[in-house]
Amino acid sequence: MLVGVAIGWGAIPLIVREDIPASQLVAARVWLGGAALLAVLGLRDGLHVPTTHRGRLLAVGVLRAAHWAAFFLAIKATTVAVALAVLYLGPIGAAVVAPVLVGDPSPRRALIGIALAFSGVVLVVQPWSDRGDVTLEGVAWAALSALLIAAVMLVAKPAADAHGGLVVATAELVVAAIVLTPWAVSAATQSFDSWPQFVILGVGLTGLAGALYWTAMGRLSVATVGVLMHLEPASATVWAMLVLGEQPGALAWVGIAAVIAGGMMAVSGVRGEEATYGATPA
Repeated sequence: MLVGVAIGWGAIPLIVREDIPASQLVAARVWLGGAALLAVLGLRDGLHVPTTHRGRLLAVGVLRAAHWAAFFLAIKATTVAVALAVLYLGPIGAAVVAPVLVGDPSPRRALIGIALAFSGVVLVVQPWSDRGDVTLEGVAWAALSALLIAAVMLVAKPAADAHGGLVVATAELVVAAIVLTPWAVSAATQSFDSWPQFVILGVGLTGLAGALYWTAMGRLSVATVGVLMHLEPASATVWAMLVLGEQPGALAWVGIAAVIAGGMMAVSGVRGEEATYGATPA
């Protein structure tokens, strides 16, 4: 599930590069994604507020909205490459502190895999290639986005274990949608012609993908989730090659290979994690 989600999320830059304001894209994705998951949850289990982890479910929505805002501000202030390289320090930090903060063990194989995958991400995005656009402001926003994504993973992990991915993803998107309501209104009034992109981004790449992501989070360690999500920037490079005709250099291909190797290392240890965590509700 995570490999599929990472590959799908790698295609998001193809939509972001279109002439649609970033704030409207973020707001539309959470509103449409949240609405789709509310419908699925209502049909499957009925709509009800979980009796446990309510504070965590509320907090993760606010943190996710803040993370997306910080990341887009980072992209505006510096290069995408620098923003991505700094952002992916977040899952590493989450994996390091997860055993202490949420009692979630980080398998040694996954930690080695995450180090290998991050090295690959650096080779893919090559943040040193455009030093003229590196700014302290951009790095600061990217560092904040990394801190926030680590917080999202750590805060929501116990809720994902208890309630499953669909409940956590729905709560996350509904709360984030409320926070981003002003931009959703502008998206509906100013960018209505972009509704096909909004539907693909919101329903598919946010709603469905978010449910799959949190389902996996409930069944795997934070470290394993972190290393597999490093496939996202690697897959973005491949998508850009296939759709936009961009040709990655030799270093980028070495980085993609390193990310895949790190992911395979993490996946090879999943059986042991299944024995530890067992089955959780989807």
